[in-house]
Amino acid sequence: MHEITRRIAVLTGGLALVTGAMSSASVSAAASVPERSGAASGAAVTCYGSATSETFNMGTDEAEHSFGPYYTARPKICGDINLKITQWGSANPLRVRVCFHPTGGGKECTKYKSFAKSDVGKWRVLATDVIPGTKYRVSMDYASHVFKGKLAD
Repeated sequence: MHEITRRIAVLTGGLALVTGAMSSASVSAAASVPERSGAASGAAVTCYGSATSETFNMGTDEAEHSFGPYYTARPKICGDINLKITQWGSANPLRVRVCFHPTGGGKECTKYKSFAKSDVGKWRVLATDVIPGTKYRVSMDYASHVFKGKLAD
C-alpha cells in the first residue's frame, strides 16, 4: 500500500511539473510576440490597431502611381490588406489595387477597387489571404492630389 501511495505521489508531482512547464512555455511564447508602436503595453495586437498611416501623393496627372518602397505583409495579424482613406484628395473617384512582387520576379496585381469620397473613414479590403512576408505596393489611378489613409496588413 505504501508503495502505491508513493507511485501516485510521484505521478502527481510529474504532472504538476509538466503542467507548470506548459504554462511557463505559454507565457514565454506570448511574451515573445513583438508589440507594434502605439499598441498598449501587454495588449493584443489587432488588425486595424496595427495599421500604419500613409500619405499617397498622386500629383496632378491622374495617371497610375505605385506607392512604397515595397510594403511587406506582416505575420498573420490581418491576413488581408486593408485600406481606410482618411483624407480625400480630389473630386474624382479613386481606383486602388495591390500589386504583389514575388521574390522570383514579376508582378501580379489585384483588380482595381473604386473608392468615392463617401468611402472616407471606412475600411476596405484590397486583397485577401495574403501570405506573410509577401512584398507588395499599393497602386492608385484616376485621381489627383494627396490622399491620406491607414494601411493594415
